[in-house]
Amino acid sequence: MKKLLATLLLLGACKSGDSSTGPKPVASVTVTPAASSLGVGQTATIVAVTLDAAGATLTGRSVTWASSTPAVATTVGGVVTGVSAGTSTITATSEGKSAQAVVTVIAASANCTGVTPVTVGVGEIRTLTGAERQQLCLAPGAGGAEYVLIPFNTSTDDASANVALQLASTNTVAPSGASSLVASGLAASSNRLPFDQGPEIGSRNSVAAAFDRHMREQEIRELGPLFRAAGRRAPFQRSQSLVPGTMSGIRGLPATPAVGTPIRLNANGTSACSAPTMRGAYVAAVSSSAIVVVDSAAPAGGFSAADFQSIAITFDTLVYLVDTTAFGKPSDVDANGRVVLFFTTAVNELTPLSSPATAGYVGGFFFARDLFPQVATPTVGACASSNEGEMFYLPVFDPNKVFNVHFADKAALLKQTTGTVAHEFQHLINAGRRLYVTTANVDFEKVWLNEGMSHIAEELVYFRASGFTPKSNLTRAQVTGSPALLDAINTYQVQNLGRLSSYLKATDMFSAYVSNDSLATRGATWQLLRYALDQSPNPPNTYLRALVDAPTQGIPNFNLVFGGQFGSITGAVRQQVIANFVANSPLQLDAKYSFPSWNYRSVLAALQSNAMAYPLKTQSLVEGTNVNFNLAIGGAGYARFRVNASNVAGIKPTVGGSGVAPAAVELILIRTQ
Repeated sequence: MKKLLATLLLLGACKSGDSSTGPKPVASVTVTPAASSLGVGQTATIVAVTLDAAGATLTGRSVTWASSTPAVATTVGGVVTGVSAGTSTITATSEGKSAQAVVTVIAASANCTGVTPVTVGVGEIRTLTGAERQQLCLAPGAGGAEYVLIPFNTSTDDASANVALQLASTNTVAPSGASSLVASGLAASSNRLPFDQGPEIGSRNSVAAAFDRHMREQEIRELGPLFRAAGRRAPFQRSQSLVPGTMSGIRGLPATPAVGTPIRLNANGTSACSAPTMRGAYVAAVSSSAIVVVDSAAPAGGFSAADFQSIAITFDTLVYLVDTTAFGKPSDVDANGRVVLFFTTAVNELTPLSSPATAGYVGGFFFARDLFPQVATPTVGACASSNEGEMFYLPVFDPNKVFNVHFADKAALLKQTTGTVAHEFQHLINAGRRLYVTTANVDFEKVWLNEGMSHIAEELVYFRASGFTPKSNLTRAQVTGSPALLDAINTYQVQNLGRLSSYLKATDMFSAYVSNDSLATRGATWQLLRYALDQSPNPPNTYLRALVDAPTQGIPNFNLVFGGQFGSITGAVRQQVIANFVANSPLQLDAKYSFPSWNYRSVLAALQSNAMAYPLKTQSLVEGTNVNFNLAIGGAGYARFRVNASNVAGIKPTVGGSGVAPAAVELILIRTQ
């Protein structure tokens, strides 16, 4: 038996080592089809077959795939996707043997054969129908005609991906140079706004904006739960006793403190309710609505007593007056009827000493944690590090550049302080009223709308300081008409104009309500709010106060306040994006497509970085060259083209080169000549 078993094992060993009966190697690979064509965005499947030396099919063999030109076509497991027009070789490889297939990717065709062309009159605005969205054909106009096609993503779902829309055309040429719809025609002038709205000031803005966004998001994330779960709340109830060893905050001050009164405040600008950074300080000035407090660690040679008193008076007569008229009175959790302006080195320290003059800096902030009680009440949760009072944090004057290079110019810092406080005061009013005045609110305002209202606050201070009023269709000549006017717009409003310029240069990727809080988004939000205020029948303060006091946030809040005028935020933004192209142009359109307060063609072209041109980005749609847009929610693009006499033009809108644009993307056609 043992001998038989040994023999069987030997025979088995010999059999397993016999290559003639083992797995056969791949001798060749074939692919089917060997040549194919597909449209941009379409897919096709290539099948690979592995063969042995005798031509028999081998199964279960691994095959790898590669494209010679991924920019034209990609492949995954033999499934090929067209990316752009051109030719690519797809290679299938198995055990060192390969085969190739040639794939030709064809761009979408705008063929008008069998399609009845439409006729559009000069100044007519036409939203494309379902059939026109698949293939638009335009009848020739006498002497030729010019158009702009505006794709507009009406989606309000922030989780939606951007829509990659492509336009192909036939019988279209570049628009003529005679059109004044985009070029402003401004001549060089010494009255251009001396504003370096380029990388340098953009960087400064982005640093401040990023910090501001961090504050607002932290409030929603960390402080919101302290009153979100409470539902309707009673007015503020201060902690009745101090926890031994904790800070006193503002509660230790009398309602009208004497100059020189000492105080200790938490100056931590990065943590809401923990790790307090206590700073000794003193009262430097008192006015009817302000208490100016200065960090005891401020460098020598800083603001004088007269400077601090001037800051307090300016707050009374300019910022407090403007912001409370527009947005309502602030809460008064410290029961002193005033707002604390805390000048502290903690703000200076937020910008590194190594930061160059052209880099960004944090110019001050408001932190909603200071509106919460240190010890929980029956209606609001506790924030142990709260200063329990309405206040702002501002940088100290640093003449010897001890902390960094950004706050060594006294005159510049005084101007900056007013603008910063105007912006932050809206945040303070908004948060305080949502917490303690309109007690049906259950959360802070969404960041994009909150920031937009603060930029409106800056603009309102500009109107007050300059003497201009809204709905004046302000031009470059007006806003730069004197040194005082030039100073006013550069101090309070030019940042808004710079942010708007950033938006107009990329209107497809940004919008008023996309949640990235970029500078471009802020510019779009400010413009939308200004537009909505100007186009609505009641006094602007009616709507601004309603936005602050509404029990909703974000888009539902906008719709609640402005829905009667526009139906929804989509309706307002639709009109906004059309107005960005046609306002203050030779076209005579409905007044709803205008910006009553600002002639943006004139004012924005005057910014130095815009080189005397209106910065709205448009693309020329010409035969043989596709135009592409990456449409964020609320985003829009502008494709301009001309159709010469006797030609029928075709426009083919697609997503991915073949698919029809989703229903959320409207296509708005305007004949401009």
